[in-house]
Amino acid sequence: MKLEDCYKLVDEAIVALGLKVEDIRGEQPGQWNLKKGRFDIMVDVWEQENQFLLQIVCPLCGIPKENKEDFLLYLLQRNYGLSSLAYAVMEESVFLKHTTEVNTLTADHIVMLLTKTAFYAEKSEFVPTE
Repeated sequence: MKLEDCYKLVDEAIVALGLKVEDIRGEQPGQWNLKKGRFDIMVDVWEQENQFLLQIVCPLCGIPKENKEDFLLYLLQRNYGLSSLAYAVMEESVFLKHTTEVNTLTADHIVMLLTKTAFYAEKSEFVPTE
């Protein structure tokens, strides 16, 4: 498998969702930006240490300044109910995130991951950071 094959796999998944790949591709090869309701879903494919990786990230919200520890504990406890995804924190933002090796994926599996990400984002009570 080559990196370009991984890109084609994501393109196939996007087409299967009924979307136009040309409208969703990012500025760099291996980047796609989807929108589901009020949420952005970003897809990246890259090579690292002789492996091809797929990452799906959906920014959800910022971390509140008050009761920060309680909020982080809440996220950690909510991770238990997620399937294939996890709440992740980077700097002062919260994301839904999935990272995996591409070599075992099919376009149908990528469709499922994108659909699941959109589902969890829409069902969350989080309001995206502007």
